[in-house]
Amino acid sequence: MNNMIARIALLFSLVVMVSCENDINAIMDMDKQATAVEEGKDIESMYSQTGRVKAKLTAPTMVRHLKPPVYVEFNTGLKVLFFNDSLGVESTLTARYGKYFENESNIFLKDHVVVINKKGERLDCEELNWDSKVQKFLSSKPVRISTVTDTLYGTGLESNQDFSDYTILHPSGPFVIKDSTMSTQ
Repeated sequence: MNNMIARIALLFSLVVMVSCENDINAIMDMDKQATAVEEGKDIESMYSQTGRVKAKLTAPTMVRHLKPPVYVEFNTGLKVLFFNDSLGVESTLTARYGKYFENESNIFLKDHVVVINKKGERLDCEELNWDSKVQKFLSSKPVRISTVTDTLYGTGLESNQDFSDYTILHPSGPFVIKDSTMSTQ
């Protein structure tokens, strides 16, 4: 009986040893996947161009994906202050989600995107892109711009970086046209 137990134990040991195979390539791939992401909390980043601070980004969290295409995600929101040459705030941008493509230096923003310029004009939209090559904000989605006197609606937008000069590509919504040549009788 002891001989039989010993044989079963030996057989079980051989089965376990044969089934436990460590493929070094599989282990290295798992290690690469684990290190293909960098995470950060309480992010503060300054953006400068030609030696001048242009913007300051703050975010509660950041996840940087290192596999090509390399990009940074701001899953819990972000805020950007855009500065003039005297470091005065020209505009403020907030969004609940942002994605920065490092190789292209472009940013995709979505989920309650708000831009407010120094005149108090406010852009509300669900998606907005920043093209670094032309330093413009672009959107193909519905937008709303609130000014001191009006609220403008439309689809699509082009704007400069500080939101001081913008164009709604396809205006829509309620329009009130006042014509001074018409007389009321």
